[in-house]
Amino acid sequence: MISAALSDALAGRKRILLAGAGGGYDILGAVPLLVDLLATGEREVHLASLSFTYLNGLAVAIQQKRFPNLYELTASAATGEAYCPEAWLARWLEAKFGRQQSIWAFEKTGAKPLVRAYRHLVERFELDAIVLIDGGIDSILRGDESSLGTPSEDLASLAAVHQLDVPTRLIGCVGLGAELRDGICHEQVLARIAELSRAGGYLGAAALVQGRPAADHYREAVQYVFENQQHQRRSHIHKVALQAMQGEFGATAPDVWLSPLMSLYWFFSLPVVANTHLFLDSIRDTESIWDVSARVEGARKVIGVRSRSGIPI
Repeated sequence: MISAALSDALAGRKRILLAGAGGGYDILGAVPLLVDLLATGEREVHLASLSFTYLNGLAVAIQQKRFPNLYELTASAATGEAYCPEAWLARWLEAKFGRQQSIWAFEKTGAKPLVRAYRHLVERFELDAIVLIDGGIDSILRGDESSLGTPSEDLASLAAVHQLDVPTRLIGCVGLGAELRDGICHEQVLARIAELSRAGGYLGAAALVQGRPAADHYREAVQYVFENQQHQRRSHIHKVALQAMQGEFGATAPDVWLSPLMSLYWFFSLPVVANTHLFLDSIRDTESIWDVSARVEGARKVIGVRSRSGIPI
């Protein structure tokens, strides 16, 4: 499932962190990459997630003393009584592969605390690559689009990882078209991808195809987490990405229009995305997620927001 350009970008990288960029369920988008990377037998792959869980109240979540916004989650943290897709993913990995995989969960904060926690992981595991995983496509927008979707967590993650001294930093997005209810204008998304292509930051796309291990394990992981979080919030983006992967098409609910685009992974150079963003620098010194939201709102009043547009297809 890994695109040729992504494979080239990760060539020689042995210790890789796959990190959910914008909330608890984003890390499920790492499953296809995790499966493909581990299949080589030559790589050490770690998982992290900017979490929506109340981590301090989650039993057996291990808070890191020097970095209070960073918690280690294992399969034992999974419970039906609390929202925590990361813990259920750890449980699935253990049940499916016998793999005891910790998932490092960041509390929702501004960029400064995130940088400190990320640097700890970089040093602890001697990371030579980080791939931010976004459920949806809003993490690559440049900032003046008619809607940015839900940008605060994505931009905090982007600003943090951009400041790290790691040789390879990438973004992987799945679910293009899944954010209609957030007002995303997909003509502007495609224009942004074209812009990133001109800047050398677009690394290609790869499809989730039924019957292939990466896609089948992704489906199993999402369904497992959904089944065990029946009384908690589920991911709209992964739900519709699975439907699209299975061949469903068209309008199936309000603000839902399924297409094969939803089951594609799009890969980008994180430094190019960050360097071409219009106000990311203003996020770098934020302490809280509320600071990030305020900076986003303030910047968009100054830079000018484009009108919504369409494409003739």
